[in-house]
Amino acid sequence: MSRPYVLLSAAVSLDGHLDTRPGEDRLLLSNKEDFDRVDSVRAGVDAILVGAGTLRADNPRLLVNSEERRAARIAAGRPEYPLKVTVTGTGDLDPDWKFWHHGGEKLVLAVGDAATAKARANLGDLAAVRSLPAEAVWVTALDIL
Repeated sequence: MSRPYVLLSAAVSLDGHLDTRPGEDRLLLSNKEDFDRVDSVRAGVDAILVGAGTLRADNPRLLVNSEERRAARIAAGRPEYPLKVTVTGTGDLDPDWKFWHHGGEKLVLAVGDAATAKARANLGDLAAVRSLPAEAVWVTALDIL
């Protein structure tokens, strides 16, 4: 039986510490085995979908870190990294975020014409940007993916 995986954008330790305060190092609440399991899950998927709010809060790279897993993806005829996808309602995306500068193709799904135009202006050629109609966001997003 497979277990569902949920990656949270904020973490709280058992002793009540919240990750993270500005200027502090990232609070690591997982061990080597947990990070390896997340890497394995990432290596097994075609795309990683993350909201723009998570990009703002965490500035993640969302990579497959294992060279062996990346090589296996390539040997299987897949891209080295899964497609990285974000959804935005505003298009307010910072071109300096790590997400755009590490690992594979990127896709922005922007809700409405204004968000689409702003995302394209902000990102240039860092990511493909596709427009989603406000009345059918998830249906359209699934059709695109």
